[in-house]
Amino acid sequence: MSSTLRLTGGIDVGNGYVKGVIHNDDTAVLDRIDLPSAVMATPSASPRVPLDDASAADVMRATDPDFYNRLDAALSTPLIGDSDRRMFGRAALTSRGSKLTEFDVHQGHDSKAEQYLSKVLVLGVFAAKALRDHVRTHGVLPDHELRVNVRAGLALPISEYVTRRHAYAADFLGVTGDPAVHLVTIKNFSTPVSVRLRFVDVQVIAEGASAQFAITDHGEPLAAALLADLRSREPGLLEGITPADLVGVRNTIGIDIGEGTANFAVFGGGRFNPEASTTLGMGYGTVLLNAMERLEQAGLRFTSRKQLADFLQVTPSALQRSRHRRAVALVEPDIKYLVEAVASRFAEVLAATGEASEAVYVYGGGSGPIKEQLYPALRTVAGEVPVLYLDPAYSRHLNREGLYLAARNVAGRAAASPPAPRRSRAQVAV
Repeated sequence: MSSTLRLTGGIDVGNGYVKGVIHNDDTAVLDRIDLPSAVMATPSASPRVPLDDASAADVMRATDPDFYNRLDAALSTPLIGDSDRRMFGRAALTSRGSKLTEFDVHQGHDSKAEQYLSKVLVLGVFAAKALRDHVRTHGVLPDHELRVNVRAGLALPISEYVTRRHAYAADFLGVTGDPAVHLVTIKNFSTPVSVRLRFVDVQVIAEGASAQFAITDHGEPLAAALLADLRSREPGLLEGITPADLVGVRNTIGIDIGEGTANFAVFGGGRFNPEASTTLGMGYGTVLLNAMERLEQAGLRFTSRKQLADFLQVTPSALQRSRHRRAVALVEPDIKYLVEAVASRFAEVLAATGEASEAVYVYGGGSGPIKEQLYPALRTVAGEVPVLYLDPAYSRHLNREGLYLAARNVAGRAAASPPAPRRSRAQVAV
């Protein structure tokens, strides 16, 4: 095994959640990652009660709660201006600290590419994966700095992809001849562990487009499930259409509903068309943010939009069911405004593509909670074009799968080809 770990991963940093797939190219161990997009900064240098070093093997085997949602780390990187200690994911939502950082979902907010949180989360999960794999292989914490080469697939909203894709990749890569080095010191245990990350390739893909790649990769089994779901709601629709017919469709519109944005990814002839694609600057998180004051007046206390989102997503215990029902009911009135905005933008996109569009796919983490209102609104706009609404149980993970495919495909080509002359390494998938 190489002394330098090699990781290949697709990381979908959403406004609400980080969904990732990271593969260890040396051990073939693959981790699937799902954590709230939040970090809690604190001036304290280490946890009050760090985990005992001897517990590392047990901790890294634990999956509920998983290590990614308990990561405690400090970062030294040119991408952020401090080296404060930060707690990640669900630990951030339930810990005391100086500052909870989550993505700003107000319209007119800073680019996701420019918000440092997107970079902190990417670096954190790759470092956590490296430490987790070392401990799973050796049974103990390392007595040396871990060095890691990373190939990554990352996503940006379509509007940011058009203008920021090259710069976003370069943030992680550095410049030719002067690669950026990102040091993550993991502080969960009594002995801190340093992980040095070096990105050797970064593929940047438009949100929504990466999900469409994953849908295509799933092939006929997913197509059959989508057709069955469609016909259960509207018997007789697409009579005679087979899963193979659906897989062969080349002109599609993907509607990716996230927390801060809704992306409309247009494909023509099987290729992503950035000219026809667009981003709506609101998502399900906008609904949650607008409902926060109503919830507080009703005696339901949430310290952040992210904490509310996590509460609504997780199946409530018997003791939480009443509060969960009340929260859902108080959030629902704002859904209609998001539905109206998505349907209006969809009408514009559909009009621009003319009669070329063959199918519409709806997916994303924010699509599930608004399905009952959004599906009929989209059907009204779509007319004869079928609207295929993916089950949120897996649709929220499609972007990460597509990003992993992009990173893995580049890694495969690199392994099969002789070394090429050095050029700018900020690769961008189109």
